[in-house]
Amino acid sequence: MHRPGLRAVPVQPDHRRVRRRSRPGDLARYHTAIEKADRVFAGLLAELEEDGLWEDTIVLYSSDHGGVGPRSKRFCYDDGLRVPLVVRVPARFAHLSPWRPGERVAAAVSHIDLAPTLLSLADVPVPASMQGRPLFGRAAAPPAGVAFGGRDRMGERYDFVRTVRDGRYRYLRNYAPHRPHGQHVAYMWQARGYQAWEAAHLAGTLDGPAARFFAPKPAEELYDLAADPDEVHDLAADPAHAGRLAALRGLLDAHLLRVNDNGFIPEGSPLQGYAPSREPGAYPLPEVMALAGTAIARDPANLDVFVAALADAREVIRYWAAQGLLMLGPDAAPAAAALEAALADPSAHVRIAAAEAYGRAVDGPRGAAVLARALGAEHPAPVRLQALNALVYLGGDAAFAEDGLVAAADAAHPGVRSAARYLLLRLRGEYTPEAVVFDLDHFRASSDGRHR
Repeated sequence: MHRPGLRAVPVQPDHRRVRRRSRPGDLARYHTAIEKADRVFAGLLAELEEDGLWEDTIVLYSSDHGGVGPRSKRFCYDDGLRVPLVVRVPARFAHLSPWRPGERVAAAVSHIDLAPTLLSLADVPVPASMQGRPLFGRAAAPPAGVAFGGRDRMGERYDFVRTVRDGRYRYLRNYAPHRPHGQHVAYMWQARGYQAWEAAHLAGTLDGPAARFFAPKPAEELYDLAADPDEVHDLAADPAHAGRLAALRGLLDAHLLRVNDNGFIPEGSPLQGYAPSREPGAYPLPEVMALAGTAIARDPANLDVFVAALADAREVIRYWAAQGLLMLGPDAAPAAAALEAALADPSAHVRIAAAEAYGRAVDGPRGAAVLARALGAEHPAPVRLQALNALVYLGGDAAFAEDGLVAAADAAHPGVRSAARYLLLRLRGEYTPEAVVFDLDHFRASSDGRHR
């Protein structure tokens, strides 16, 4: 039996390993953790009262976006990004609050608002360089009403998602639509829910929203959170929501430009970072965003656009040109000559994207051989990780890189180690969703453990 309310949402299989209390499943453990947090918080409030500080203390209660349920932490849906924010303002400080006691505020706010809020409550000027808006205090400003989020590398797996949410709708843009949500992340796959979900996928028993987790993603998604809190009914293609889609699309574009989003730069490139990406002409973000937007459309009619961009002098443009051809899959075959030339590109990041595209559209063993050369310990971890991720999608042809995989399986970097071990299990026919890939002892001992 499981407690009322412990249910798998429609995107997850309703499996006992997700729900159960005996040897707790993911949701049971999650609700137990909430109960423990509530008890600790109640104890802290009691201490304030006992110490006579209750009416002198403004309390802000929020949380990390943790969670152990499938499609929660690490994902850009509400289950992965939305966290509580409860504020208690004593009567003597009521003048510092724009809201009435007990009022529910529907406007979206972000954790980035908390630092300026604390400064405002302390009557300290908020630096102009600080992002976010003070929600309380003398400098309080109306909430922005929208909250932005994103997903990049998670553990050893690469993805690229950006999202914006207003009081009712969430819009997502998937800049890696060719990668499924359900990429195996060794640390994450210790959870029984992910194991059960993939086991059902491999058994062919998934359908509907649950099956989409292991399928390619659409370029854009739109959800009405009032009518569809589980975010399973994508409205992006619904003409009735075209206006809302365009408005949120515009908000997201403006935000990416405003913060000079570095996510379009391949990890490990010298262009990354606040200063390098702001050198005049170094990072033409509007041009990059336009090319990336063309790439995620995955339209073979754009093949010539990507071929031309492969000859650009700027690494980030060539990288997205290669990504565009990669997203076309077999339809990139007419670009074989351009891709073959890109296999010798001076940028390892461009070579890796081109090698996967070439391997999937033209010659798998040749693509795998190029990727194998990127696995050597002389390369930085991001390059090795990108090559390992590419090899996963070359199927059996990844066996041409087996020697490099064996060496990488003992790498010092936890992500490189996990990705190589996973792929070796797949190539050898030894993989199951319950297979232990994450090396916990190595992770604890490694100074790079933070890279999980």
